[in-house]
Amino acid sequence: MYLQEILEVGIGLVFVWLVLSVATMSLKEWLGNALNLRAKEMEKVIAQMLNSNDLTRQFYAHPLIADLYQQPGTPGKKTRLPSYIPSNKFGAAIFSLVVQAGTDNSPVWKMTDEINKSLASIESPEQQKLAKADWSAILETAINLSASGLGATALDSLKLQVQVYGEKYPEVKPSLVTLVPLLDAYYGQFIQEQRTAVASGADTGLTMRQFRLGLLALQKINPRLAGSVSAIIRQADSSVLRTDQIVATTRLNLESWFNDAMDRLSGTYKRNAQITAFIIGVILALLLNVDSINVATSLWREPTLRQAIIAQAQNYTPPAATKGTTTTTPLQNIPALETQLQALNIPFGWTFAAFNTGGRTCSLLPVQAGQVWGIPSQDSSARPVCLRFSNLPPDLIAWLVKILGLLMTGAAAAQGAPFWFDILGKLVNVRGTGANPSEQQPVG
Repeated sequence: MYLQEILEVGIGLVFVWLVLSVATMSLKEWLGNALNLRAKEMEKVIAQMLNSNDLTRQFYAHPLIADLYQQPGTPGKKTRLPSYIPSNKFGAAIFSLVVQAGTDNSPVWKMTDEINKSLASIESPEQQKLAKADWSAILETAINLSASGLGATALDSLKLQVQVYGEKYPEVKPSLVTLVPLLDAYYGQFIQEQRTAVASGADTGLTMRQFRLGLLALQKINPRLAGSVSAIIRQADSSVLRTDQIVATTRLNLESWFNDAMDRLSGTYKRNAQITAFIIGVILALLLNVDSINVATSLWREPTLRQAIIAQAQNYTPPAATKGTTTTTPLQNIPALETQLQALNIPFGWTFAAFNTGGRTCSLLPVQAGQVWGIPSQDSSARPVCLRFSNLPPDLIAWLVKILGLLMTGAAAAQGAPFWFDILGKLVNVRGTGANPSEQQPVG
């Protein structure tokens, strides 16, 4: 009986929601860009994956990752982290950090500061410079030990270098007394594993030896991360027969690990974005008093209003996608939305009326005496004149209906402009298949 009218009211409501959705999406993108929300959520996920704030800082400082985000150009300006990291760069950076862990946790490397302090007591600058160069050679040997296939022989060579260094520079000899046992403890497990790998024909080459040494170091300082990476290496070992493919497969597995984490992040981010959009939608509905129930009631009562909105809906073109780069601010967006809604002639907004305070101080929206926003008041002798809301709900039931209508508007705005644009197109097409009642010729 009233199918055509119901359809037209639906089109009008959907069009209003579409206009609000565009503004909501714009504000949400602006807020996300201003606060860099996705980048912060990604940083949290990566910190959870690495299980270390220090490793997370090293990860973001890695050259492959540092190139992706804005470094602070001026002192005191905060770094803006990347909101997207390619999985291949993540895999390469993590692989490099694990290798670096093997070096950073070497007893030789850890003793470097103590050695430099001892060398400061050498009076001759030339002798001091030579001593530092010799220690650098020992550091290089320690770094290359894991990459060499010599195993125990390479370790014996490193220990001999340390002993000769202590004899050559007596100033550091007391510090080196404990170093040799530390070298045996640090490299012993690695050498034993390497012997087993060689004996079984599963030696994985120089790069993977460095990686495995770093993994052994992580087992002591970060067992959780070491467990995750160990599982990734086992996958690579079981899926690849050729040793020259182990490194590439390990990196691919690291990338898959990252992609899985980013999939979970995307789901969480979408849920949070939906909640944010709902809150923004409710705020817009409250600020502009766009009550869906009131709008639907007005559309039902006024056929002329329905036809005017439908005419605009049929010619509506959605704004171009901003791809997260919108520069509009709330101060620019809300007035623009208000202008769009005014063009629809729908009932919205808050209205105010002047009232006599009886000589008391005006506490809400004070205006110039004798005028209301520049318009002379009925009682110009009253001092002072104030404004108050004139279209507030009169009772509790009306308030509940008003709140429900505002929440409906906020929920609708949170669905997104593409959602409502698709529905609007379908409703307009359905209406186009039948005759408009106003266009039908009277019978008889």
